[in-house]
Amino acid sequence: MKHFASILLLSTPLLLQAQKESHSLEKLWETDTIIAVPESVHPIPGAQQLYVSLIDGGGWDDDGKGGVGLLNTDGTHYNGAWITGLSAPKGMGVYQDRLYVADINRVVVIDRNKGRILKKIPIEGSVNLNDISVDPANGDVYLSDSKTGRLHRINGDLIVSEWLGNVFYVHADGEKEQLLDRKPEHKNTADIWYVQSTRTLYVPGFNGKTVTAYRLVDPTPPVLSWDGSRLYSWREKALAGDTLARRLVQGLRVQADKLLCMQPLSVMDKTITPISGNKHDYMSQAPYFWYDSSKPNGLPYIRRDGERNPEIYKIPDHASLADLGGAVQQLSLCWYLTGEKKYSDKAALLLRHWFLDTATKMNPHLDYGQAIPGVNNGRGIGIIETIPLIGIADAALLLESSPSWPFADEKGLHAWYDQYLHWMLTSKNGKEEHAAANNHGTWYLAQATDFALFTGDTDLAGKLAEEGKSKMDHQIAADGRMREELARTNGLHYSTYDLQAFFTLARLAHRANVDLWQYTNGQNGSIRIALNWLLPYALGERKWEYEQISGYNNDEIYGLLLQASPVYNDASYLSAAKKIHPDRGTAMTELTWGN
Repeated sequence: MKHFASILLLSTPLLLQAQKESHSLEKLWETDTIIAVPESVHPIPGAQQLYVSLIDGGGWDDDGKGGVGLLNTDGTHYNGAWITGLSAPKGMGVYQDRLYVADINRVVVIDRNKGRILKKIPIEGSVNLNDISVDPANGDVYLSDSKTGRLHRINGDLIVSEWLGNVFYVHADGEKEQLLDRKPEHKNTADIWYVQSTRTLYVPGFNGKTVTAYRLVDPTPPVLSWDGSRLYSWREKALAGDTLARRLVQGLRVQADKLLCMQPLSVMDKTITPISGNKHDYMSQAPYFWYDSSKPNGLPYIRRDGERNPEIYKIPDHASLADLGGAVQQLSLCWYLTGEKKYSDKAALLLRHWFLDTATKMNPHLDYGQAIPGVNNGRGIGIIETIPLIGIADAALLLESSPSWPFADEKGLHAWYDQYLHWMLTSKNGKEEHAAANNHGTWYLAQATDFALFTGDTDLAGKLAEEGKSKMDHQIAADGRMREELARTNGLHYSTYDLQAFFTLARLAHRANVDLWQYTNGQNGSIRIALNWLLPYALGERKWEYEQISGYNNDEIYGLLLQASPVYNDASYLSAAKKIHPDRGTAMTELTWGN
């Protein structure tokens, strides 16, 4: 810890990024009156738990009755004796393995891993320390002292708690909406905490001896890789009768209607069993490896880059996951745009069947992805097959506003993603793919960043997104060529594919406050320069100088042009997109990226 600054936050403001629209709160749960005067809550990074500061005595009495408890994020399994011996603990902040707690006129430093107090640091001149904040970049700790009367102003949209029992949503222009009034219940609203990735607001009830969780209901959907503001805009335009918006929504509805009779998909559908003996384990075969006719049994298979072996279709897990991803995205988006429950019902059914139902769920790992007969039973490269999980996460986030997707299902899917992310980060296959130097490494980071955001670990998401810079350092040359992809037999396709991965990672990185859109590497290469280099080849305006043994569909770059135009404020990208689709692309593409 480097230094402390004494500032006063008259209430507890939390920075948000949201449109100026009407907001409300949906109650998720509330504990029984078992918590001894909770003053503040703080999510535990990487865990489904909360720290709860407990006064359990006078609000400013130096009596040693206070402490810090642990509470699950679903309101269960309360442990009020994790840390004892404090007096009137209030605000809390986390940096790495330390928990900092404001306790009257001192800061208590706690080892989060061992659950013990390391030291108590007196703050000279302080009287009533209250709110606390920690700079995640360097660990600086900032405190407010309620006795000094000084005010720290924060710009942007805020959620603000008022001691008497009110919670307000305050817009940047000063206009406010009341979200909560607990005065009739005689429950105060102390130091609140908001988790933006899950839109969950935790409210300590203080005199009511409760902690309550709410979801912030925002008209802008809480998607990650999609643009929520754009989706909201299309919905409002369609409701207002805009011709184009209605045409696109109707086009999406036609596709979604066809999916209503789709049979649920499962890893249990395959006729081949993995070497584990468990069909719940996902498996697939490497697409570019073929039977070696020079060997008596054809083993080991040999590589023929760019030539897809039709044997791979005997194991349907890969295709099924891709089909599932496309289906639930279309269905959930149709639900959001039309409000028709039949679409959310179907999407929820498909998700439960693949991820949650005991008889049909996929185990959250990819030990047996892209196996090579005669060589291995699975490899890290197989992780690229779970790219559909990115879109599935957005679909699930859209469904959170639907009665078709109850909180138990939401929690179950988050747990599945959390386990899969853990496997990605710790397994041999995961570590191999993490280190991949080509599009595999980029897509790995895009997936891992998305899954970290989806499960609420924004610190991890930021660290993963930051790694995108080193991937760009290696992969993108000064003129925009992507070196690793040009060595492939389908260099044009894989260059576009890698750029799709960088665009996806850049969108997600923005959610974690990492800017990859504007990043320029040591060779002066960047995402934008890579797009500009590739574009004339993708449009057929310049002859491709490398190998491309298969056909190239310039629709692969169309969505990137729609995204690049607003990011770089450059209308020429829209002009280029019109060369591919003069009358717009598919309804799904236009609704997610068009304008």
